[in-house]
Amino acid sequence: MINLIEKYKLPSKYAEYIGLSYANSTSEKHKKENGQYFTPKSISDFMGNLAKPKATKISILDPGCGTAILSCSLIEKLVQENNIQEIELTLYETDKTILTETKKVVEFLKKWLEHRKIGFSSLLNVTDFIVDNSVAFYQNSLFNTKKTKKYDYIVSNPPYFKISKSDKRAIVAKELVYGQPNIYSIFMGLSAKLLKPDGELIFITPRSFAAGNYFKAFRQSFFKEVSISNIHIFHSRNKMFKNDNVLQENIIIRASKNHNSNIQITVSESDKDIQNAIEYLYDTEDLIDTNSQDKILFIPSNPNEFNTIKIFKGWHNTLNDFNIKISTGPVVAFRNRNFLKKDGQINGIISPLIWLHNVKPMEFAYPLQKGNKPGLIENSEASRKVLLKNKNYIFLRRFSSKDDKSRLVCCPYFCSNIETEMIGVENHVNYIHRPDGDMLENEIWGISALYSSSLFDTYFRTFNGNTQVGASELKQIKMPPLNEIKNIGQKVKELNDYDKQSIDNIINTVLLEKKTDVKNTGSTSNFKRVGVA
Repeated sequence: MINLIEKYKLPSKYAEYIGLSYANSTSEKHKKENGQYFTPKSISDFMGNLAKPKATKISILDPGCGTAILSCSLIEKLVQENNIQEIELTLYETDKTILTETKKVVEFLKKWLEHRKIGFSSLLNVTDFIVDNSVAFYQNSLFNTKKTKKYDYIVSNPPYFKISKSDKRAIVAKELVYGQPNIYSIFMGLSAKLLKPDGELIFITPRSFAAGNYFKAFRQSFFKEVSISNIHIFHSRNKMFKNDNVLQENIIIRASKNHNSNIQITVSESDKDIQNAIEYLYDTEDLIDTNSQDKILFIPSNPNEFNTIKIFKGWHNTLNDFNIKISTGPVVAFRNRNFLKKDGQINGIISPLIWLHNVKPMEFAYPLQKGNKPGLIENSEASRKVLLKNKNYIFLRRFSSKDDKSRLVCCPYFCSNIETEMIGVENHVNYIHRPDGDMLENEIWGISALYSSSLFDTYFRTFNGNTQVGASELKQIKMPPLNEIKNIGQKVKELNDYDKQSIDNIINTVLLEKKTDVKNTGSTSNFKRVGVA
């Protein structure tokens, strides 16, 4: 062990070596099934540096610890900056194939601390973190007599994978769950409950929890427990965890039990330049309204994005106020395959079926075949429940691909486009409509242009961290006054080419130029640039 300490110097360096060796000898299938993606040392060091020194005797929890590199980096930082005398480390890891490697790192860490005359005790649990700490979800119950153990620091790169609502972990954590939960959000929500009154948690996770219905229950619980002080954003999706082929928008957050009036956002391209990240400081209330039901977290990566958020906060209506709804296409292909047809003519008994590929930026592309996807659907008494009346709509993709330049891709659709009584809209397409009437032509063009603009795309990216465009997220977006939407529509429909730049110019003219000095997403903001990390 002495030779190892002389060779690797730091526990985190040894943990990184062990992790790389293990990852190279483990199948992609095994890592995916366990949601197991090891943290690079550059990131673990950055996360450790976010911690604030506390007492001389501290407790640390690392759920889903892997090779414990996060705990090592955290301890190295705390030992360096504080007169630590005693450390109590609790680890959880259910992957039995890695336990031998984890124990090697813990032993290294113990010897390293002994050289510094720092007391150290550790407990490596081979049980499920969520189930083992389920009592935390009932800590305010009159029937709960078991005391919940609390920690000064909780640091984690939790597993990322979806579980069913019938999973015992989802049942235990039901206050955090809506729809199909992702395990990482339960790790976060439970950890927030396990902090001491002045405790803090430091996590690297996907940013998908920031918005959307599926994470609404989680956000309501999480933000009741803790307050975010730091967020780090990576511009690149394909350079993080590149050894494990992970394509994910990850962020690092630090949150504490104490209220934070400001949130510091740091930005880097990847982990390689993380120590030279650009920093911005924002008022917490500008990024999250904790008094709202949705509790959406906005994460601007630059002043332009922050200014865009301020513009939208200046509007007071949603589409619902204009009696316009956003819904999801009712045709689920595998459930309605008996009604789907590849060949035939549109007539009284056969209707068009609109798929994702029929929706192009500001262009309805039908008929357009893709692969073996049937472009027609039976119009019968049996199929009517999944068909829509042929009237004016806006179609918007529910998913964006890696090739899409914009997260929001939509097009106007007019009932005159196809001579038919009914149409089918596949489940991967959202449709915007007026339930008890029809949208006017200028409304169709105006709303389509807004969703296709740089302004809306920039805004959407500040809270949406994945490729899915959910109807629930679209419903909460504030819209400009209806007369301005119609004004935009009138100008857009006169264009010869509906390219983004032309649309942006019209939106700048109608919405922004008279109110701001900055075009596109301009506005004077009160964000505070605080230099370079």
